[in-house]
Amino acid sequence: MKNSLPVAIMTVIALIIILDFFVADAPSVQWIKQSGLVLRSWGIVIAAFAMGLGAVNLLRRHTVAISRREPEALYSVVLVGSMVIIIILGIAYGSDHPTYSFLFSNILSPASATMYASIAFYIVTAAYRSFHARSFESWVLLITAVIVMLGKAPIGSVISGFFPTAADWIQAIPNTAGMRAIMMGAALGVVSSAVKMFLGLDRTYLGLRD
Repeated sequence: MKNSLPVAIMTVIALIIILDFFVADAPSVQWIKQSGLVLRSWGIVIAAFAMGLGAVNLLRRHTVAISRREPEALYSVVLVGSMVIIIILGIAYGSDHPTYSFLFSNILSPASATMYASIAFYIVTAAYRSFHARSFESWVLLITAVIVMLGKAPIGSVISGFFPTAADWIQAIPNTAGMRAIMMGAALGVVSSAVKMFLGLDRTYLGLRD
């Protein structure tokens, strides 16, 4: 009962949410529509509480690091201080407060842009390591990447009109086909995982091991 009840609740809720997207608006099935709306609203509330719990856990972890004076405690001080200031300003004055807007526009946004910009360098280094042509597949990857990069760079059209045309064809045909295949595979994987959860064959979300 301890393990079967959560599985039953999850299965019923999931089936109602799924049926909500497929049933018509007939009066006889309005209870499904209403139940789906209520369940989605509950999901939003639970997600909000989970986010709050995550924030509390983050504060607790970094507060302990500060109290123990760990080697990187300075970063914890910056994180906790920024987090507390943003929370207080957001709750007390709202997002329209000048200080809140200043912190968001001049600190958070540039920091996020810097983080995403640094990811580009990691991608380049990973691509460089992958472009060692040691097999047929590596050669295909290398040649395709060179064609696409030259096709999208201004110098490619100067060298030859072949590169822009070939780059557009690669992105429109092989790339689109590959992406759709990946998405279909991911969708089938999600469906198979959901079926296993509905049947009670996968209970890892309950902290149980098969």
